Formats: sequence, C-alpha cells, structure tokens
Amino acid sequence: MKRISMYLFTIVLTFPLTAMLVRVAAYHSHFVGSAVRNPTDAASRDGWFLGRLDAERGRKPHLASGRWNLDADRRLFVSGYLQAYRDMSPRGSSERPGVWQLAEQRGYSDGIRDGLQQLRQSKRFAPITMPNYKRADRGHSDSSGELNQYKEVYRDAYCTGYQVGYYGEPERIETAEF
Repeated sequence: MKRISMYLFTIVLTFPLTAMLVRVAAYHSHFVGSAVRNPTDAASRDGWFLGRLDAERGRKPHLASGRWNLDADRRLFVSGYLQAYRDMSPRGSSERPGVWQLAEQRGYSDGIRDGLQQLRQSKRFAPITMPNYKRADRGHSDSSGELNQYKEVYRDAYCTGYQVGYYGEPERIETAEF
C-alpha cells in the first residue's frame, strides 16, 4: 500500500512539471525560430502592411523594426516587410538621380554588410555605434554637394540596410535590391 501511495504521489507531482515544460518548449519554438513565417503573426502582418504601403506610395524602404521588443518578432517584421515591398514595388520606379542616390546605395550596402557582421559575431543590435554610421561620408566628394545632407541620406539608408542585414534572412540578402 505504501508503494502504491509513493507511485501515485510521484505521478501527481511530475504531471504539472511535465505540462509546464511542454508549454515552455512550445512557446520557445514558436517565438525563437528565425525562419518562422506565420501570416497570422502580428509582427509579420505589421511588416507586410508597412512594406506594401511604402511600395504602393513609391517610397524608399524604411524599416521600423524597433516597434517590436523581441528579436524573433523583429525578424518576422523585417521578413514580412521585405517580402511585401519586393512583391509590390515596380522595378526602377523610385529612382532619384545624382548624389543622393549614391549616398543611399552606399549607406544601404554598408548597413547590410555591418548588420550581417554583427549578427554573425553574435553582437548586439547597435547601428549607431558602427564606424560607417558615425563617419557617413563614404563616397562623398567636394562635387557631391553639402556633406551634412549627404550624411543624413547615407545614415537613413544605412539604418535600413543594417536592419535588413541583422534581422533579415542571410541567404536572401545577397540578392536584395530596392
């Protein structure tokens, strides 16, 4: 009788613990996977909506992943945004000639490169601490116009590229074009 009581006590005690571990595992697997694509997820829907809106209005890409607290949600947001922006934007429709386009291209590509590097080295998300962001003059010359305006355009594009590099899908980034 004592033995049966002991078994029953052990089963009753371990069942809630097992149930709790199953819940934690399910929660963790849902929110941590970077390749999760759930169209019903709020972060993914938010990114998709804003990406589509920017593309429809002919605006350049501008990621706002800071709206989400968790890295997994930021990845979902960036993934949704990029997918919608690529799907909706006509190629070459928002071309801006001259120096500012050059500043955008250089800032965006430098941002992607630095974001990927930070991710691969498991460093924290910190675009404004990077040397390229601080300097923001790569490609500028005296004939390029005012340096402060160039830096502003470069930094805006850099932050967008950095988010794509850090939170985007590395296997698709090499072919990313805006």
